[in-house]
Amino acid sequence: MTSRVYSRESENWVAPRAASPLHAVVPIPGSKSLTNRELVLAALSDRPSVIHRPLRSRDSALMMDALGQLGVECRDSLGGGSDTLLVTPAGLTGGVTIDCGLAGTVMRFVPPLAALADGSVTFDGDDGARLRPMATTIDSLRKLGVEVDDDGRGTLPFTVHGTGRVEGGDISIDASQSSQFVSGLLLAGARFTKGLTLRHTGEHLPSMPHIEMTVACLRARGVTVTEPEQ
Repeated sequence: MTSRVYSRESENWVAPRAASPLHAVVPIPGSKSLTNRELVLAALSDRPSVIHRPLRSRDSALMMDALGQLGVECRDSLGGGSDTLLVTPAGLTGGVTIDCGLAGTVMRFVPPLAALADGSVTFDGDDGARLRPMATTIDSLRKLGVEVDDDGRGTLPFTVHGTGRVEGGDISIDASQSSQFVSGLLLAGARFTKGLTLRHTGEHLPSMPHIEMTVACLRARGVTVTEPEQ
């Protein structure tokens, strides 16, 4: 097998070619998007969950740390280095500050959980994270009756004042900037007292496959999700 080493002088990296057929078994890493959705749903479950082959990444580590701050236990089910995670839910509690890093799934999926927590939860992150739009999440929670303090920025940092329950109901949002705004609300919506009916009012809804992933995860856990016919 011959290959060409990439250098700064090279404009393109040339993929190596095999001199003969290859026979190998290659493990495929888990999905970051799927891992963090399943972590959130496991945290909201009424019993422990085992997640097989999660992706080990900074984003998933930040998500596990965030859930741990809220009182959820996330650990390797068979000890260090295991390819399975055991997530044990608990009553969500506040009085903490969550570091979102640069993880969009943490900054947009966890605030609705914080609204279900008993106590205030502050969200912050890397400097770059403070430039990312969060107004849709903040405004959505306010429409649902949740108190959120952001000093009018519409970005990190902000504080969600959880009361242990969210009434839920029917709200409309403009999720044109990110489908994560939709997914974050859907993931927690089944735990709202009246459930959640969510409508998108913008002209464009990005990354529909990620919303479909969220819906599939919810249905796999027994949540009833209805959607309009295409």
